This record gives sequence, structure tokens and C-alpha cells, in this order.
Amino acid sequence: MPQVIVLNGCSSAGKSTLARALQQALPEQYLNFSIDSVLYALPAEDLVLMQRGEPIRRRGYDWNALVRGYHYALPSLLQAGLKLIVDNAWCDREEIRELLTELAGYSVLLVGMHCDPVLAAARETARGDRAPGLSAWEGPRVHAHFCYDIEIDGAWPIDQLVAVLMAALQSGRGWHGAHETLARLEMAGGPA
Repeated sequence: MPQVIVLNGCSSAGKSTLARALQQALPEQYLNFSIDSVLYALPAEDLVLMQRGEPIRRRGYDWNALVRGYHYALPSLLQAGLKLIVDNAWCDREEIRELLTELAGYSVLLVGMHCDPVLAAARETARGDRAPGLSAWEGPRVHAHFCYDIEIDGAWPIDQLVAVLMAALQSGRGWHGAHETLARLEMAGGPA
């Protein structure tokens, strides 16, 4: 089993739902540590502004620092002997490079979770805790820089998603998506 399972996909693709279901199915304990774990630590008023897609004006707010802190926390959790399921919508090459650099040296399964834009938008509206249009903005960007070990569809029933991932995890094959993605980013050079 890998030390880290990375779920990457647009907002409302079903990553967090899958992470919780996968936690229950896995024979070992994995922490579900998503970017939301950091965002829900924001002051409540700031979180509401973010969910509405409105600017946060509080002194000290820095989106890049939040993402960097999330990435820097991952190796600390892994060094403590924990296994992780992490999820986010990584669209920026520098954020992807930072994430994968922090995970270098660990066994990583890189999962691309695709989702039809109409379905993602409907889920986004129904949940009401995401900035309107976030999934539409992320959709064409979120998979652009990745070489995945496995790709899945967020429209599939949750039982099917878990079964596909469990089969991949039990296959015993090596996972190279994180290494290949990082190598591709290094060859491409500068920021996107």
C-alpha cells in the first residue's frame, strides 16, 4: 500500500466523498487530510467569504501561504508514521511541483478524478459551500500537468470508485505518476 493517495480533480468531482469511503475500505488506517482541513481552520467569517468567492481582506490572509502550509504539513504527518489520503484541485504548476517535491521519497498513488462539467456544476450549486463557478474554472486546468497512475470518473457510483481503487492498490504494481509528473514539470521549467 502506498504511504500517500493523492486525489486530484475539480471542485465537486467527489474527491472528499471518495476519500471517506476509501478510508472505510482500506485495511490500514489512512488520514483524510485535504486542503479543506486547512481552510476550515480559518476564521469563520473568512471561510464564508471564500465559499462565496468574495475577497478576504483580513490582514495576514495569504492564499499561497495556506497552500504552502498544507504541503509542508504532509511530510511531517508521514514522518510520524501516518498514511494519508490527500485531495485538492491542483491547477498551478508551482503548487504541483511543491506538493510532489514534499512527497518525494514516499510511495504515492496519483489519482486523477475527472467529472463532467455539468455534473460538477450541479453538485457545486447543491452543496452551497463553494464559490460559484469554481468547478468550471478548475475543470480545464486541473489535469493539465499530471501523469496519473490511475484515472477515474466522478460520475461513477461510489462503490465502483472504491472497487477500482482497491483493485489498483492490491495489484502490487509500482506507481510512478508522481515521479513522472515532477520530472515533466522540471523539464518544462518556469511558472505556468
